[in-house]
Amino acid sequence: MLKRLTLPALLLAGLAAPIVRADGIDDANRALDALVAHADGSKPLSFEEADRHIRTVREAAGRLPPEKVEAHPSATAFPGPVPADAPRVRRSATIDTAVPGWHSTGLYAAPGETITVTVPAAAAGKGLHVRIGAHSDRLWHLDAWQRAPEICLRRPLAEPVTRAASAFGGLVYLDVPRGAALGALQVAVAGAVEAPCYVHGRTDVEAWRKSLRTRAAPWAELASDKIILTVPSAVVRTLDDPAAVMDFWDAVADACADLAARPRVRPERYVADVQISAGYMHAGYPLMTLLDMPPVMVDVPRLKRNGHDGVWGLFHELGHNHQERDWTFRGTGEVTVNLFTMYVLETVCGQEPTQCHGSISDRSRAAAMRRYFAQPDFAAWQEDPFLALIMYIQVQKAFGWEPFKKVFAEYRALAPDDRPQSDDAKRDQWLVRLSRTVGRNLGPFFEAWRIPTSEAARQQIANLPAWMPDGFPPKG
Repeated sequence: MLKRLTLPALLLAGLAAPIVRADGIDDANRALDALVAHADGSKPLSFEEADRHIRTVREAAGRLPPEKVEAHPSATAFPGPVPADAPRVRRSATIDTAVPGWHSTGLYAAPGETITVTVPAAAAGKGLHVRIGAHSDRLWHLDAWQRAPEICLRRPLAEPVTRAASAFGGLVYLDVPRGAALGALQVAVAGAVEAPCYVHGRTDVEAWRKSLRTRAAPWAELASDKIILTVPSAVVRTLDDPAAVMDFWDAVADACADLAARPRVRPERYVADVQISAGYMHAGYPLMTLLDMPPVMVDVPRLKRNGHDGVWGLFHELGHNHQERDWTFRGTGEVTVNLFTMYVLETVCGQEPTQCHGSISDRSRAAAMRRYFAQPDFAAWQEDPFLALIMYIQVQKAFGWEPFKKVFAEYRALAPDDRPQSDDAKRDQWLVRLSRTVGRNLGPFFEAWRIPTSEAARQQIANLPAWMPDGFPPKG
């Protein structure tokens, strides 16, 4: 049997890892022996050595049959314990395989306990997986860990009946690949614990208040067909109106899709975690945030009030998921994303976006432009996202949001050969397409900001009346 470090020793050494019983796995034994030898700090272990040893243990553990998986001691700290007396249940769900990604089951696998997933025989071996755990960020590259660096389990449903167990436990999902053509499937999961789960438009709010929100699992989900929030169960125990929360988040998701002119293929997902792989939040599937945000995410008045409390960041990361490379040239990755942030703040929250972030308040914009135009330079513009955003704000304030929607829709409809193939082409197309949409020649405006465009592009819009914001560029 493998030796096991206690959680305090693991965290002290910075070596929290998925260590489980693995009789007869020599590589794992050797790797863990090395960790034990250094656990008291008397023999310093480099991060690279620790990483190598832990990866060996993890990989060996990943090959274990479910019945040999034990709960990892750190699972109690994160993602959390499951009460021993919580009923282990069998539940069925209908999965629409036309929708790719994670399908929530409302169930939670306890750490070290085996669950059984049953799918129709025709669906076995067709790319479906069972996933245990929503906390999919891998932290191996970080210098210090607040949780084990990899805690999710994903297993193929190669047979009609699949058994799986995770040392850390977690919410149970059916993971559907893109392009699956299996129709609606009846899937059964046995051996898991019920989690607080509200499905917008399907879950009875009274039932939620009376019992569903008190289910024993440590993690909960508030879900719609547009967006899903994965938060600690403690956050929803006193949540009386999940419908209002999801009405708000549905409006946020709709606003982003509306501005991007993009059809939705699957719900967006937010997952809160004690530690994430990069930044304070990051985009992706799922969008990741830290544990300070879930109380804000379910507080609609607070969400609507302003862009502070991290709310700007929540919308900003969702905006990243709606950006397109065709109209985001070098230096604007953290710029065009905030068109979505601002659009949500204005249309869903009823706020003036420029008053929701100190870097783009009226005073800040004026000061930034004075500094920039004292010595305008495109490289400086590219390096300052909130300075660059001012240019987009000027266009939006003059012409509204409709031109952006129309131009984004135009880009989406482009044939592959018509898409910009270089950064120069991206700037040229953005100038030409936006100018034609607003019916004004924006060439002089781009030149004032020192945004490089070609003479050929400027000639394409030379017949349009030139436009420049009032009092721009600033003098002195």
